[in-house]
Amino acid sequence: MAEQDRILRKKEVAQIFSVARSTLDDWLNPKSKRYKPDFPKRIEIGTNSIGFLSSEVNAYLAKIVQSRKI
Repeated sequence: MAEQDRILRKKEVAQIFSVARSTLDDWLNPKSKRYKPDFPKRIEIGTNSIGFLSSEVNAYLAKIVQSRKI
């Protein structure tokens, strides 16, 4: 984990990708048709809370942008 890494909550990640939180749930669910196996893995923060490392989210976003340029 990088020094400036921070944990982004599910709501923040949904805002970054401009999707609903339910869409994010689908991206994380292997049983969903919209599952994205390369999406950053979640971190369990508490019993009902998850987050994502900002560096992994930023890297995934950069990957999407890079693939668009091809």
